[in-house]
Amino acid sequence: MVGGEKQSLTPKEIIHHKFGVNASYRIEQVHVSSQSTCLYRCHLQLPDFSVVSNVFKRKKDAELSAAELALEKLGIHPQDDDDDDDDAITVEQAWDDIVERIKYIFSDEFLSSDHPLGSHLRATLQRDGERHGSLPLSVIAAFDAKINSRCKVINPSVDKDPILAMSYVLKAAAKLSDYIVASPHVAALRRKNPYPPAVVEALATHGESIKVEAVYIQCATSGEEVVDPITLDISSGRYYLDIIAEKLGLKDSSQLIISRWTFGKTPSGYECRVYSAIPKLNPSDKSSKAYGKRPVDDEEDQSSRFKNPWNAKASSACGQDTHGDAIVAALGYSWRSNDLEHDDVSLKSFYRICCGMSPNGIYKFSRQALIAATLPFSFTTKSSWRGPLPREMLSIFCRQQQLAEPVFTISTSPVKLLSETLRSFKKLKDSESNDGNNQCVNEYAGSDDSFNHYNSKDEEELPVLESGYRCGVKILSKSLQDLVLDCSPGRFYEKESHAIQNSALKALTWFGSLFDDLDADPEQPRCYTKGHMNWMFTRNVIIKGKFPSSKRYEEAAYDVSKTMDMDRKPKRVQTIPNGSLVSISYSVSVEVEADFWGRSGKCLRELIESNEEIEFEVGVGSMNPHLESVVTQMSVGQYACFVTNMPAEELVLADANDTMRTRSLLSKLAAGLEYNVHLLGVKGPTEKRVESVFFKPPLSKQRVGYAVKLIKESSASTLVDFGCGSGSLLESLLEVPTSLQTIVGVDISQKALDRTVKMLDSKLNKGACNLKSVRLYDGSILEFDSRLHGIDIATCLEVIEHMEEDEAFQFGKTVLTLFRPKLLIVSTPNYEYNKILHKSSLYHSKDRSMSQRSKFRSHEHKFEWTRAQFSHWASKLAKSHNYSVEFSGVGGSGDVDPGFASQIAIFKRKSFTEVKKVSTQPYKVIWEWTRAEGDKKN
Repeated sequence: MVGGEKQSLTPKEIIHHKFGVNASYRIEQVHVSSQSTCLYRCHLQLPDFSVVSNVFKRKKDAELSAAELALEKLGIHPQDDDDDDDDAITVEQAWDDIVERIKYIFSDEFLSSDHPLGSHLRATLQRDGERHGSLPLSVIAAFDAKINSRCKVINPSVDKDPILAMSYVLKAAAKLSDYIVASPHVAALRRKNPYPPAVVEALATHGESIKVEAVYIQCATSGEEVVDPITLDISSGRYYLDIIAEKLGLKDSSQLIISRWTFGKTPSGYECRVYSAIPKLNPSDKSSKAYGKRPVDDEEDQSSRFKNPWNAKASSACGQDTHGDAIVAALGYSWRSNDLEHDDVSLKSFYRICCGMSPNGIYKFSRQALIAATLPFSFTTKSSWRGPLPREMLSIFCRQQQLAEPVFTISTSPVKLLSETLRSFKKLKDSESNDGNNQCVNEYAGSDDSFNHYNSKDEEELPVLESGYRCGVKILSKSLQDLVLDCSPGRFYEKESHAIQNSALKALTWFGSLFDDLDADPEQPRCYTKGHMNWMFTRNVIIKGKFPSSKRYEEAAYDVSKTMDMDRKPKRVQTIPNGSLVSISYSVSVEVEADFWGRSGKCLRELIESNEEIEFEVGVGSMNPHLESVVTQMSVGQYACFVTNMPAEELVLADANDTMRTRSLLSKLAAGLEYNVHLLGVKGPTEKRVESVFFKPPLSKQRVGYAVKLIKESSASTLVDFGCGSGSLLESLLEVPTSLQTIVGVDISQKALDRTVKMLDSKLNKGACNLKSVRLYDGSILEFDSRLHGIDIATCLEVIEHMEEDEAFQFGKTVLTLFRPKLLIVSTPNYEYNKILHKSSLYHSKDRSMSQRSKFRSHEHKFEWTRAQFSHWASKLAKSHNYSVEFSGVGGSGDVDPGFASQIAIFKRKSFTEVKKVSTQPYKVIWEWTRAEGDKKN
């Protein structure tokens, strides 16, 4: 150490000192489709809990973040050793620092600095009379970080109470009576002795006059605030804060309060702030005669202490209490330039910033669908989620609201599960015992990753099969470190990432309840029960196969309000099951009754929002219920037109192209929002998701496990996985001891092969296998490559159904004739088992026009065979190429109908006859690893 200075420890060093080897860091790669680079997230496991960091570009930053989160959870606040560490100084030292800082701000040296306060000082020196060189207290409190940090040492509440910070500045300035002129009746400071004329003249600037658009929020004594656009005319040589003060009816800028925190940014990236008058105390309030004397932490209604009414909209915008009228503007000085920077704040940009401050708004903007999209209430799978993930959205929201980063806590616990056969039988039995309209008995069937719940009697007799993940999240205030939200761990999830995402979504939903509901419709329920969706469908809906291109379809819509005959209501039939990915195009317009314009006939409409194509998952709340209710009972290619009640006016104005015209329309009696929707396409629930409702472990893992068992028993040394996909079988073979020396993966999907490469890189670098070589080929499995002739084992798991049927026969012939493996394992879905899977609410549908393809487990399947069809295919191939074949499967039971969910054929070569080998190598080697050199070749 130098000079006896204290050597501080980094967060990672503190964790190491406290926990040693009991602290385990695990780095997770996060792939973002919009970024070419790889991001990293760190999982830190401690003896009693674990934390998960945000995503970072560097691994060490992720580890540091995880260590900081862990210390925060432990209540440990490490102190830095620099002079700016607020925790290392006393309140008395903080007062001394504020005094010294004020003295420095009014020095000759500071006047020429690039600090924003320096620009403010130079601007005040252009004023005449008593205001010459007078710097408002609110400017010092808002723009000087040093003073603000020291004020927080004295009282952490200054972040939310700018008047308190101003009072501390005034009190500190009083100690500089020989240098600073300070008066409690004028909220400004100035230097007692004037600056040298030469210095002032050298720094004098005369910029051009500018006009800046801003927003004026008029505070109403009753009812909502009125928001109007205004223009700030900043003439040359005038201090811009004086002009804002005059717009608010104030004498000058010394009577202004400036928001400590910025209120969003304009489209050009300029920060907005809220400006208002320093509130005046009611004469009846005897508790304070100067700034900051009122009790900060009392429970009384602070708004009653002031003459001016509380401005709810402005207060919400800037995060601090605002009284009276306010102005939102984007102009001021920065470190970048000594010139006054500015940008227009239009009415539309104001409303867009307001909407973007809520969790719902963040999601809406990410989808570019402010009217149609809503924050989902459930996270199912990453592949079906659209927009930023909940965890990232929660971090964005916390930064916007000046909250600390969320702290996630992961825990695991064993969960009792029914065996797959009992589960399938129970679901089938319960479904058949009820009428066809009933949903699946499992209320969680719509979530592919949540554990299903059955009665306790069943669970008592069942063994513990696996563990699940639960996640809790805590959020603290940034300045006071007060607990803001504590979401305790809820349901169990199979994947840790799903537990984290759902926990974040739970927190977002809670925070969203604190904001005005952007989609507020007094008749619109937020939940998604079947009854609610049916009820919504009865509201003014017409559906046609195709709208005429020459004119809009205008048949009279059914109006449920015109009849009390409940039996005559149109019946809503959901033809698109939950879990499906739906693609639509739509437009939303504001309708105004023509009579209000002295006209008859058609309504007037203003287009608010349109989207040529947007995709969403059915059943998770990612689209507003009105829209989803209609879309889910349409067929592909159909159009629909319907009208809903108006949502919040701010949402419509934020989305409108012409905000002023739209606001004028809304001031009339608006009939509501008119939707025109075209259903472009539907992708059913993924095969993996449907199967996961019925099988634990998932059917995909059972298939791989069955293949691995056969491979271990075979004493084979070489293996080829045809259609290896993302490498699930190859990954399993790296984790168990086998006789294999060489494994090869072949696939035609570059995306799937890229994922396999990343997996192999990670696994093989750990050296946890006995293999000598691993190779990946890019190629079609319908083609023969002589390098793979005579292999010991070939596998092809759930691949042939992605081909045409004639190609499946060609594949079988190519493998058994040319590759000639000793053992060939082929699996494919059992079509007969689909009747069980389709009983799930994920596949519940009454659309009689559904094609045979839609009855398959995946929209990507070209065919699915019954047991008889699969037996015919395999037996014919075996007989023709001197192989024997046996049949088995996984999922369900082969002894009772409808058999296994996934049927498997095991081909065994009877004898090997050497044939003339034709040298052909159509496959392209894209990745190779050999143990001898310990290297990889790409």
